[in-house]
Amino acid sequence: MANLGLPSYTVSKSLVDLYKNLNVTEGSGSSKSEKTKMVTLKTSDNKTFVVKKSTVLISETIRHLIEDDCAEDVIPLQNITGEVLEKVLVFLKKHAPVMEFLYGPVEPTDEEREKVADEIMMWDTEFIEGLESDQMLFDLIFAANYLDISTLMELTCEVVARKIRDMTPEQIRDYLRIENDYSPEAEAKVRADNAWAFKQ
Repeated sequence: MANLGLPSYTVSKSLVDLYKNLNVTEGSGSSKSEKTKMVTLKTSDNKTFVVKKSTVLISETIRHLIEDDCAEDVIPLQNITGEVLEKVLVFLKKHAPVMEFLYGPVEPTDEEREKVADEIMMWDTEFIEGLESDQMLFDLIFAANYLDISTLMELTCEVVARKIRDMTPEQIRDYLRIENDYSPEAEAKVRADNAWAFKQ
């Protein structure tokens, strides 16, 4: 996959608050067994993944299921395949400890914060460039939305935005697989009425 370029690394306020809350419930005061508690996720194609609870709590969807006692022994993710969830978990396993470090009980120095941010930016670049196809990129956007993972959503949407920035409307429609529901006559009229928008 070609180098798509990445946004400057930022962390949304909701994620910062999440990790601050996470430290209250699963921080240094919790037992080791509680901090390493495992959860099982089951995908639409019946693949199961056993992961640390502290890792998947980045997902607001999963966090709410757990906190509201809606999650059983196995958490079903009916809209995500095993192939896609595997990629999501790679992302979460890298980002969870980084967020815990940045927003944990011990505040890092500016130098430490900058170093970690630079490292995660480089990792994000490699993660995106390692995707097999644009379809996987779109699948990750869908998964990030379904699981409510703000950092993954921001990263993947920014990559798509940069890809389509210099495309023509026709190229964007083709890339995003958007059906053109205008008739040739209707499209010609829109172009004539908004000629300024089509000037290079």
